[in-house]
Formats: sequence, C-alpha cells, structure tokens
Amino acid sequence: MTIGLRYLRGAFIAFDPQGYPYKRRVILFRFNPESISRSVTLEVGQNRPGTEGANSQAAPAPSSEASASDPATGTIKETFSVAIRLDYADREESLSGMDPELGIAPEIAAIEDLLYPAQTQADASSDGTEPVKAARARPTVLFVWGRHRVVPVRIASLKIDETLHNASLYPVRAEIEASLELLGDADAKNDPAVSAALQHTENSRRDLARQFYENTSQQGSILPPIP
Repeated sequence: MTIGLRYLRGAFIAFDPQGYPYKRRVILFRFNPESISRSVTLEVGQNRPGTEGANSQAAPAPSSEASASDPATGTIKETFSVAIRLDYADREESLSGMDPELGIAPEIAAIEDLLYPAQTQADASSDGTEPVKAARARPTVLFVWGRHRVVPVRIASLKIDETLHNASLYPVRAEIEASLELLGDADAKNDPAVSAALQHTENSRRDLARQFYENTSQQGSILPPIP
C-alpha cells in the first residue's frame, strides 16, 4: 500500500502596513527550491575617538582600523539567495480561474509587487491631482521555510529569467532568483510582525542548538583534558 506523503511548501507571506495580523497575502512556492544560499556575517562596530574621556594618561588610540574594531558592538547580518521556479504546465487547479493567455505573468507580478510600496485605501480612491504624496510603506515580508524558519526579510533584488513564452508573448516558464536580507531589531520597533518573527527565529535557533549540545554532552568523556 502506498501512503501519500504531505510536504511543507516554502512561501512568502506579506502583511500590508498597519495590517498585521489580519491583512496578509500568501505566495506559496510552486516548487520548493532545491537549495538555499545563506550568508551570516558579523559587522564589527568601530570605536570612536575620545572614548577615554578626560583621562589624559590614556594610551593613544591605535592607528589601524582593525585594532579599533569592537566585536561587542557588532551586529549580525544574514542574507539569503532563493531560486523560485514557475511553470504554467504545473499550475494548480486553484489558479485555473485566471486567464490562460496570461501564462504565469500574474504569479511573477505578485512576487515582484513585494518590492513596491503597498497601495493604501487613499491611493485607490485618489484622482491623481494631489500635489504631494506622502511616502508609502512597503509590505512586511516573511520568508517561510518550514516550521523553524519564519524570518522577516527585505527583498533586496529579483533576477527574473523568463525562459519560455506563449503565442501572446506572456511567460509560461520562468525562474526568479530572490536576494533577501534579514530584518533586524530596528525594523521590529514599530512592526509586530517583524518582532514576532525575529523572536520565533531566535527561539528556534537556540532550541535546535540546545538539542545538539544535550545529545552530544556524553561524548565529552572521550575528549582529552583541556590544559
């Protein structure tokens, strides 16, 4: 007997400004990317001159930038690179209501739209005659990759390769390479969606690391003593 296996799918979840936790848009990946590239770096802060205050006997500040670096004030910067593949031939039945002539253009537009400021109700009712428009906020985007990885990101760039088109020149096959930057504490101050996602990610990372340490602690007896 064959047992059907259900698998989780990666996704983008976008919350419109001031819309958390109610107004959201979900973009499920048609195919889960086969690989994800991640980069985690420590951006080391620099000591500013004059930190010794009025202490005239303090040693002169080192001349090299490396010596002036302060790891304690550094911040973690994490980036992702994700390849998203779209193919009209494998479109889900739930999307069958869209005009077939458009191919996968609606899916591409939905992902691309995450880069742009969100439309407000005032924008929708505007006649375009306002002399000055206030700057609009972009949606809050969460990159979901399993239960332990729900991270708030800024989409830094999209590289869209349309590899096949239909007779009306709409794409029917494409691959999108999305470059993502993890948001930080400064972004979480006024955004509960970012704050909740960062807390979830931190808790998950520490929980996974704790499981590793707890299950390998018994191996400590085979290590030589540390002098």
